[in-house]
Amino acid sequence: MPTIIQLRPMSIPDAKQICEWRYEPPYDCYNLPSWKNMVEHDTELANESIRQQQYRSLYMGEELIGFIQLFPLLQVLRLAIFLSPAHCNQGLGQAAVTLAVQAAQNIDATAEIDLEVECWNQRAISCYTKAGFVITDQYELMYRGSSKQVYCMVYEGSNN
Repeated sequence: MPTIIQLRPMSIPDAKQICEWRYEPPYDCYNLPSWKNMVEHDTELANESIRQQQYRSLYMGEELIGFIQLFPLLQVLRLAIFLSPAHCNQGLGQAAVTLAVQAAQNIDATAEIDLEVECWNQRAISCYTKAGFVITDQYELMYRGSSKQVYCMVYEGSNN
């Protein structure tokens, strides 16, 4: 029986819980600032408008297992997909990516769908490749004060 994951609007309790997640190295670069910090700076998950427009929570039953971001660019929807530390490497990535792609297509069926992934993150790259993404570019990205080498991967269709 396949694992059923659902997308839901991200609530404030979801956002607070997500801010508490802590990944082990080398994935600790994905740890978010504290909820208090986000509220003080009205950033990311704490900004009501941004949270409602761009973020969705991933649930398995009544358990919050991850979240996605759908970031609109000119004729492109950029995805970010995160599973909680407890749910990484559990075989849930493909279902999460599929839901993210479907959500993007529901927003704009004509937009290109892409994502950025750090070049060292082979676990994520493998998951995205299996879901139908291909590497189209590599570049340096500044993120929270750090320079990172990333691939841009574009969705070309399901490989299933």
